[in-house]
Amino acid sequence: MRHSLASVPALAAAAVTAGAQSFTAIGEWAADAPQRVLARLGARFDPRRDRHIAPDEATVRRVLCGINGDDLDTAISCWINATTTEGPTAIAVDGTSLRGTFPRTGGAGVHLLSALTHEDGIVLAQQNVTRGTSEISWMPPLLENIDLAGVVVTADALHTTRGLTRHLTRRDADYVFTVKANQHRLHTRLTALPWPQATHHTSTGIGHGRLEQRTIEVLPAPDDLGFPATTQVFQLTRYRTDRTTGTCETHTGYGITSLPAGTGPTDIATHLRRHWEIENRLHWVRDTTYREDASRVRTGTGPRAMASLRNLAISALRTQGHNSIAAALRHMARDTTRPLTLFGITP
Repeated sequence: MRHSLASVPALAAAAVTAGAQSFTAIGEWAADAPQRVLARLGARFDPRRDRHIAPDEATVRRVLCGINGDDLDTAISCWINATTTEGPTAIAVDGTSLRGTFPRTGGAGVHLLSALTHEDGIVLAQQNVTRGTSEISWMPPLLENIDLAGVVVTADALHTTRGLTRHLTRRDADYVFTVKANQHRLHTRLTALPWPQATHHTSTGIGHGRLEQRTIEVLPAPDDLGFPATTQVFQLTRYRTDRTTGTCETHTGYGITSLPAGTGPTDIATHLRRHWEIENRLHWVRDTTYREDASRVRTGTGPRAMASLRNLAISALRTQGHNSIAAALRHMARDTTRPLTLFGITP
């Protein structure tokens, strides 16, 4: 008797929410789960033994390595969107490579593009960036099922293209994009603007043993800039001082935004800071809490499926107000019914 295709991902999602980091750990969690938990998660029933049978590690591996990654991410996105009460006001788009999938002989590994809410750190969507393509071509399908009307989309300089700014404008979204040498003419134009005439805002912060001062200066966008709907441009200067050595570093960057002229430098700086926090709120959590980069899962869609299940767990926990994902996973691990309750399933 075979396990249903839906039951294995459901059991895997519950196990990952309890901290499982591998196919083996998922199989072990399922083997220890009581009958009522297995029943609620759709595990197959063996009438001869009069009990529900948990899938073993080999079955978990086979299903997750062969599952359609797009279908899994779509199902997860639909569940997340259905359980969040309010739509996002700002979304960060960022990509990351799964280091454990890099071939020992060299070459590319699995690269994933994610859309994350600024406010809560909830993953709304994920796309696989197929080998030989760029993140740029995957942003529109990534955001396809998200209502972008009135939403601010932030992304790094790779995405600062006329095509993407035009796409977001057509969907009634705003954007805050940084600008680097990949847009040489635009970057050169921005560096030559009269920044002493700009409105500005300065903030300071301490982190990782460094004192950082950030000054953002904002000017109206020149008419000849050539990027659709760009209303303002900005220059961001960061001064970093190592509190131990006293070493100072200065970095100046530039960017464009479609936010209306009434949006001041403080608000633009907030969007930029929250975009940079995606590294800590998603990639860092998946790597340090779930040891994603150390994972040796390489076969088929397995790496993407595991990343998708981690996104689901992190997002579901954050919707319930959990700030420390590590502590939340330990809490979930102490009672096999807690992941079910988190997902709205009565144990």
